[in-house]
Amino acid sequence: MLKQNNKLKRVSLFLYFARIFLGWKWKVIRDSGSVSGLVANRQYPSAAEIPSQLRSTCVVDEWEFDGQKVLTLTPKYSHVRSGRIIYLHGGAYIYPLRKSHWDIIAALIDVTGFSVTVPFYALAPENDARRGTSLIDNVYERVLAKWPGERIIVAGDSAGGNFALTLAIRRRDAGLALPDRLILFSPWLDLGLRDERVYALEDKDIMLRVDALRECGKWWAGSEDPSSAHMSPLYAHLSGLPPISLFQGDHDIFVIDARTFSAKATFAGVELVYEEYPGAFHVFVAATFTREAKHAFQSIAASVKTMRGVQL
Repeated sequence: MLKQNNKLKRVSLFLYFARIFLGWKWKVIRDSGSVSGLVANRQYPSAAEIPSQLRSTCVVDEWEFDGQKVLTLTPKYSHVRSGRIIYLHGGAYIYPLRKSHWDIIAALIDVTGFSVTVPFYALAPENDARRGTSLIDNVYERVLAKWPGERIIVAGDSAGGNFALTLAIRRRDAGLALPDRLILFSPWLDLGLRDERVYALEDKDIMLRVDALRECGKWWAGSEDPSSAHMSPLYAHLSGLPPISLFQGDHDIFVIDARTFSAKATFAGVELVYEEYPGAFHVFVAATFTREAKHAFQSIAASVKTMRGVQL
């Protein structure tokens, strides 16, 4: 009993300090009505600026495609060669990149030594998936052409995890070169959240609400069915995808679909590392100071060392 109480106490403190550190509020978006009100007639949101520490330690290159900005951060002092990361941020497709995403990006640079390319894709509901998807496809082709022969990892959190997977699925279906690895942090695998078991986890989840996310998924899908295989990788054929590392907390409504996806991917023969963390919240790796996040990034570092052609 004492061991169980200590575990519960740690989970409680983990959530409390992470919320304070990340500046999160408790379920600001409570339902589909409140999320619609939040974005109605809003001023289009701006992404968080690059932290000064990243600017001082990286060379930053910027370009645009269809009015959407793309940044590449190349660490000045890394001895690693032959590796690139494309990072796709989350935010239910309605929020821009935030300071917590820069924390994840900084941690990825630190543990891999790779350069990171960050697309600032057009958000919903002002846009649907078509414009952002065109950007992501263009970014991947540019990285492939500019650095031929280098290993490419596509990483993403939440909605960005969805984006990373759907990119790989599109390229597989088109017979194009695939990423060498996907790194997914609490990915949004079904935009329609059709598994009703997710409702039972809402009280544990400090961030997400099912009905609000379903509304965001509809905006992003546009004329497509949000739960089609093109929008929701949970329902896609998974054979032939590159190796995947998936990091998920069990105080997150997305854990239900993550478990289902992991079973399907393993059955389809995908090389998968699935790490589930008790008490961890949605995109817990953003709290980079926690034991759970540190473990996840150590796992990423270990997987990078095994990639062919990476010179450490």
